[in-house]
Amino acid sequence: MKTTFAQSTALLLLAISAALSSCGIEHAVAPAKPTKFLTSTGTDTTARFSRLPFEHSWRAPEVNVTDYKNIIVRPVTTAYLHDENWERSKSAEIPDKKAFKKRSDALARHFTKQLNIAFSDPICIFYKTTDTSKPHTLILEVALTEAHFPDPAVKPLEVPYCGFEARVRDAKTGKLISTASDRRGPDLHLNENNPHITDNDEICSIWARQLMEASNREIFANVRRKFITVD
Repeated sequence: MKTTFAQSTALLLLAISAALSSCGIEHAVAPAKPTKFLTSTGTDTTARFSRLPFEHSWRAPEVNVTDYKNIIVRPVTTAYLHDENWERSKSAEIPDKKAFKKRSDALARHFTKQLNIAFSDPICIFYKTTDTSKPHTLILEVALTEAHFPDPAVKPLEVPYCGFEARVRDAKTGKLISTASDRRGPDLHLNENNPHITDNDEICSIWARQLMEASNREIFANVRRKFITVD
């Protein structure tokens, strides 16, 4: 019997409800513990702008971001990844810590690609460059700090989640301009052909876009997380 869109959506909602009522969501919603990548900046890691969808967001109060014209996007690093709980992702595809690191590195590369796409968008207020000598240039650094890749066949009630930390500096002076961090589990994507919860790749793609939008206050007065997307 063919499953209708409504039936598929209902089944998906039931699955999410089961996950939310289990320990599978616990790590996805708990506040992230900052790593040295963020704490080394000396920023107040509890600060947060209400217009942004991140657990933490801070900007140097004396800085006018519109004074900057260019941005350099560094590759996302996994050097600060919390991998002590890698066994929570253990499966046939991730049998050991080495495989977990390989999967996390792949996610970081995807995140880097999506950041480059987002900051190349015409609505971005910066021109993307690789030249640190250009005046009025920012450097965006991002660290993938957490990742969980549950195998539905092994742990059907667990959900994927990941975390990031970001810092932006003046390319010439090294002055800290802004920081952000977030830990996020899946959202619900309602699509007639493929209703699903977002996986880690999609979460990172959404973050990349939101980090770009965060800098464009004129167009994006508020950057919101869409817990349910319909298309």
